Formats: sequence, C-alpha cells, structure tokens
Amino acid sequence: MMHADNGPSAARRSAAAPSSKPPTGLEHSLVLAAVDDVPVLLEGVRVVLATRMPIADYTCAATVDELLASGIRPDVVLLDIRLNDGSLPHQNVTRIVRDLGAPVLMFSQEAQPSVLQACLAAGAAGMLEKNADADTLAEAVATVAGGEPWLSQEWAQVVSDPTWIMPHLAEREQEALRLFAAGLKAATIARRMGVQGDTVGTWLKRIRGKYIAAGRPAPTRTDLYIRAVEDGYCEGPQPH
Repeated sequence: MMHADNGPSAARRSAAAPSSKPPTGLEHSLVLAAVDDVPVLLEGVRVVLATRMPIADYTCAATVDELLASGIRPDVVLLDIRLNDGSLPHQNVTRIVRDLGAPVLMFSQEAQPSVLQACLAAGAAGMLEKNADADTLAEAVATVAGGEPWLSQEWAQVVSDPTWIMPHLAEREQEALRLFAAGLKAATIARRMGVQGDTVGTWLKRIRGKYIAAGRPAPTRTDLYIRAVEDGYCEGPQPH
C-alpha cells in the first residue's frame, strides 16, 4: 500500500496546532535520527514532532558517518538527499539500512528523479518534501516506522517514469565520472586514480554506453556533466 501526502499542491494544514491524537498505528515511543547539514532545521523537526508523537530519543547528525558513530539505534532516519560531505545519496541509504536496519525517509526540498529512484532501490522507505506541514511529517514518520512506504502521488509518478532510469556504474566508474564532470582531463584523472590514461578512456566510453542503454545518451563532456548532476554524482551550479 502506498501512502500519499498529496504533494506540494495540496492545501496545507496548520503546523502550529498539534494533532489531538498521535498518528494512526503508532503504539510506542520512537527513537528518531535526522541527518542534515542544517542544524536549525533539525531542531525544528524535533519540536514539531514532539507535539505530535511520543519520542524516546532524537539524534541530529550532519553526515551518515556521524550518525553511525553516535551508537544510536533509531526506529526511523530522516535523511537529506544532498549532504555537503560529497557522499552519494543512494550509498548513504545503503549504509543506514545495512548498518542500522532502520527505515529511511528521504527528506528534501529538491530531488532528481533518477537520484530518488536509486535511493528507493537502495532501500529507502519513501520521500517527503521539506515544505510538508507538521502533521504530514508526523504521519510519514509513523508510517515508515510501521513498515510501510511513503510517497506523494507526484513522486510515485516520477519514480515510475522509465525515462529516468539511472544506469548502474561501478565504483571506479563513478569516481571517474565525478572527476570528469569536475572538468579534469583524462590524463589528470588517470594520475589521481593511479591508472593508465587509456583506462580512463575505457571507463568513460563504458559510462556513455550505459547511459545510451538507459535512454539518456551523453555524447559530449557537457552531457556527461548534466547526467552526473542529475544522478547525484556531483552538485550543479550553485546560486551566488
């Protein structure tokens, strides 16, 4: 069963007034963790959830490494898709699910469809936008804590779109793509990665072939840069 928050177009309930009863199905206090590099946001999440559900513990972390080092065993992890440590979103999901066994609710204002697809394939329980109202946030957390997925209707349609298939790249291919997208020449990439120049050329050719097979060809350097941004391997241009 797929729960829906009805997306950003739905009328928002007031975040100021707490619900009169806890979200349906929540029968015990939750241990929650939130991973985001905006501490003020995480504290705000703590406050609004505390008025809507029983919370046994709440831990904030800026990175997945920090969360894993904390020793907490959360019932649910709220995870921002884009962190500032250069980590890949789907790999962050994999680490949390594998090492903590906790359901992951992606929590982000913006997400490329292919990135979200990869996160869901890695085991994420769903996606919630950061502009969701407080009652919806509480309901989403309770839902994934109960073992059910959470996606808005809009995101459910997006992730099922076959035009946004994210090809599987080996780790060395991912690294080569990140460096190539950053503007480095093949010879420089080869030195950085400790391989021969023709090896880098082979990787890039293989990467392009995989994008062609996925229906998202990238024949030029600019195209590969766009694909790298779309699939979360690097950040796009930042506003000044």
